[in-house]
Amino acid sequence: MCKKILIIISSKDPTQNLLDNINNLYSIQCNDDSHLYKIICVDSDSTNFCYYDIINQQFPLIDISYVKNRNYEYGAYKYAYNKYPDYDIYICIQDTLVIQKRIDISNVNDSCCYSWSNYSGFFSDKKVESLGISLLENTGLDYKPIINTYFNLAQHSSFIVSNYVLNNIFNTLINPPTDKFGSCSYERLFGLYFILKNIKNIDLLDFFTKIHGNRI
Repeated sequence: MCKKILIIISSKDPTQNLLDNINNLYSIQCNDDSHLYKIICVDSDSTNFCYYDIINQQFPLIDISYVKNRNYEYGAYKYAYNKYPDYDIYICIQDTLVIQKRIDISNVNDSCCYSWSNYSGFFSDKKVESLGISLLENTGLDYKPIINTYFNLAQHSSFIVSNYVLNNIFNTLINPPTDKFGSCSYERLFGLYFILKNIKNIDLLDFFTKIHGNRI
């Protein structure tokens, strides 16, 4: 069955990595005529726009939204969902994740997702634990039994989910991050959400390369 798939790229001061990712998305993932793909880049208060200009020239169908998002990946994904609420599947990624292998979208449903796995919980970044717990307030999630375990986080805050799941994420995790510590906490909060909602996870590590290093 043909599905509508929105690819949301959270971007700030993009580099060649974003252009590489878009090129790869078109050559590896979006060339499947059985599904309808749309790409949106949500800008997070950039000062460098040169690669957006290149993308506008080479890929005019891509929606580049200059919204000065300051809520990191959470804010980018929520903005895109509110703008395009009728897609079946949402591919939510950072601009420094470059796709290398085709993803089987048929695996994604209300009880199965893709996310970048890392079984370290808060142990890999203890300094954000207290903030992460405060951001869990009023979510209704029964996180206490696993908060101090090596639970699987959604590293890089990148995942692929159904419409229902993304909508429910924003209705459940209602406290957006406002700084880098909050963004790092949300890698854990997204992971906790998938665990506590009994959503099976398939690892994105098999499909993307993460480009590390300083931006220009």
